[in-house]
Amino acid sequence: MPHDDGASTETEPPRGREAFSSAMADAVPILIAYVDREERYRFVNRAYERWFGIDRSQIEGRTLNEVLGEVAYGRLRAHVSRALAGETLTFEGEIDYQGAGPRHIEASYVPDIAPDGAVLGYYVLVADISARKAVEQELARLLDSERRRAGLLELGRQLREETDPLSAADRACELVARQLGAPRAGYAEVQPDGLMALHIGEWIEPDMPSLAGSLRELDGFGPGMAAQLRAGGQVIISDVTRDPLTNTDPAFLAAYEALRIRSFVTAPLIKGPRMAAYIYVAQDVARAWTADESAFVADVAELVWIAVERARSDAALKRAEDTERLLIREVDHRAKNVLAVVQSLAQLTPFVDKRQYVEALSGRIGSLARSHSLLSTSRWTGVRLDALLHQELEPYGAGSDDRVLLSGPPVLIQAQAAQSLGLVLHELATNASKYGALADVTGALSVSWAWDAARRLILIWREASAQVVSPPSHKGFGSTLITQAAKQLGARIEQDWRPEGLTCRLTIAKGALPCEAETVFPSPAAPGPAPDGGQTLRDQRVLVVEDEALVAMDLARVLAQAGAQVVGPAGSIEEALDLIASMEIDRAVLDVNLGGRIVTPVAQALSARAIPFVYLTGYQEPGVSDGPVLRKPAAAELLLSALGG
Repeated sequence: MPHDDGASTETEPPRGREAFSSAMADAVPILIAYVDREERYRFVNRAYERWFGIDRSQIEGRTLNEVLGEVAYGRLRAHVSRALAGETLTFEGEIDYQGAGPRHIEASYVPDIAPDGAVLGYYVLVADISARKAVEQELARLLDSERRRAGLLELGRQLREETDPLSAADRACELVARQLGAPRAGYAEVQPDGLMALHIGEWIEPDMPSLAGSLRELDGFGPGMAAQLRAGGQVIISDVTRDPLTNTDPAFLAAYEALRIRSFVTAPLIKGPRMAAYIYVAQDVARAWTADESAFVADVAELVWIAVERARSDAALKRAEDTERLLIREVDHRAKNVLAVVQSLAQLTPFVDKRQYVEALSGRIGSLARSHSLLSTSRWTGVRLDALLHQELEPYGAGSDDRVLLSGPPVLIQAQAAQSLGLVLHELATNASKYGALADVTGALSVSWAWDAARRLILIWREASAQVVSPPSHKGFGSTLITQAAKQLGARIEQDWRPEGLTCRLTIAKGALPCEAETVFPSPAAPGPAPDGGQTLRDQRVLVVEDEALVAMDLARVLAQAGAQVVGPAGSIEEALDLIASMEIDRAVLDVNLGGRIVTPVAQALSARAIPFVYLTGYQEPGVSDGPVLRKPAAAELLLSALGG
């Protein structure tokens, strides 16, 4: 090491201890170095090679400025001076390293002080805490969201006590402004002609010009902005002087200046065929509004609308309270149930390796999502059995391949049974694709169902394969899940392993009803997964447009593993349009809703350049028809196949 005090032991000479120390330093993932008084590296461990991509022989002997770059050195210079002055210090911060890029680090500098008090240099220990900081930031975002959710609940409680519509609107405006740290918030009702708006609610800081009680022309603040509101789009302006929705005429800017409005978020309320009202929050300086903030404004808009209408009519009050209470209880109940099921699946799914675990857990969560999407479409009245089968078996050819045949009378699976039956069908389909009839092109599957004399539903799952199929040697978690889900369904399951494949008989005594309505299956969103589906993406530049950070990160991971070059991710319409205009793009994947705004401008820009794209959305009925639609959570194979098609 650079500084040795000369001590030794009889059992281990200094040279041996120094070699051991060097090997240990190379084994740890953090940066360890020694820097002399001339600010030159005299020793660095192997982690430096991984960080900077060069051999450490090219680092040792060079100065901090030469290795780290001027930007990083400028951030660290003061800390270096303190260490060379004999001070031990620990600090953290984001440093943009030359050759290693920006990293959030935690560093410790320990001076090397000689017996005579001279500082010979200092020791360096640096840990990359970027991942931890990202988690902390996400946690902070979630805490902010939870704080606003609590504010919404409290606002809902307060508004239920209001009998005056103006007081209800004022109280909602105050909550929005205080929660978002803004000096102004208002609520206005749009006149039947759609041109004028009456401001019935407001909260402003002292000395701010008031709009309360005034009737204002919407187009007077920018016809583009007004048109977007009338169309149901939320308007998010970070700077009225720069945004084309507000800066096209000096008169518009003068109107904003008179009210001391520099940036704002406005959420419209569309009731029936027109915009009935809107709520806004405004800042007197330029401000970049986050997606969570704009979503919060939209949530308050709906609450204040309900409160104002409720205050105007006793009958409306009673209906709204009952509906609100029922919805909150039902959403809370369903959300907790889903989270409990997902938590249980995460804990119970066996872990053999990461790939197996992610594939198995993602498949089961996907099955839950598909069941919930079907239930959402029917407003939780139930799910058609053939639709549920079609959703689970579509990746294997249901509806488009004579290898998979479905037959039986119209049957409605009630909401409380749909989730369990969906899991049973998913596990059967997964096993068939891995070990049974769907594992090769020679196999076939038929699923038939009928009512018996006791009005029980009998479902027969019959696999047929040219290969001899052996029963499993042991009962895995999938088999246990099938048994337990069938038990929750109140069904009896019998499995007969024959040489040609599995025959499974499911007897359902409750939760299934005859029905007459026809099933209309959704058009296939994209081709089914193919073995080489991802190969066509190799070296393709794929634009990712997604405003949820974790989802965007996962999409980028899937595409990168398939060999694609990820462009973005873009979290807003403006960012996506900038990337389309400035970069070469071969394909794209688009979230339908970006912070409350529909992604249509991005889709139009891609179509104008003949760039193929796929929608990826949580909506069951997203309202788009100009491209294939995949629904979240989508399997990686399905996404790659759709993009590669």
